Amino acid sequence: MPTIFPTWPHILFGILEPISLVMGSLAPVFDLDGFINGQIPHLPAPSIQHPSSVALAYQLGNIYHLLFLVGVAVLHTSTEPKVLRNYLIALAIADVGHVYATYVAMGLDAFLDVGSWNALTWGNIGATGFLFVNRILYFLGLFGQAQAPKITGKNE
Repeated sequence: MPTIFPTWPHILFGILEPISLVMGSLAPVFDLDGFINGQIPHLPAPSIQHPSSVALAYQLGNIYHLLFLVGVAVLHTSTEPKVLRNYLIALAIADVGHVYATYVAMGLDAFLDVGSWNALTWGNIGATGFLFVNRILYFLGLFGQAQAPKITGKNE
């Protein structure tokens, strides 16, 4: 089904973001210790992961997978611009919460020390911030608006 999004929002929200969500969902499966220990740069890695950390890592991976499934379902099947707008509003709110949660865990000094961020921090803050800014720019109409498909009938 063709998208009702303009080109850039379709590429970013309909292709790149779902791919990043799949990658995020697989990260704890393929490198549990790296996924857990990499969440906060500067902290020494424990010799053994606490069972709560293991559970939270797998649960976060599962949430990324859920977001992937919901995103693909909404973005690639909806013909209603309102549905896409409301979906992006929900994600923008979640973007702020995601960055804030990372900030709280890192502390102000590490949060502002961009030079010491690792790949996970760039994903948690940098990529999420990039998506948030693009969502806001979409809401402002910078990339155009979603267009409901024209319905063609026998009488036309």
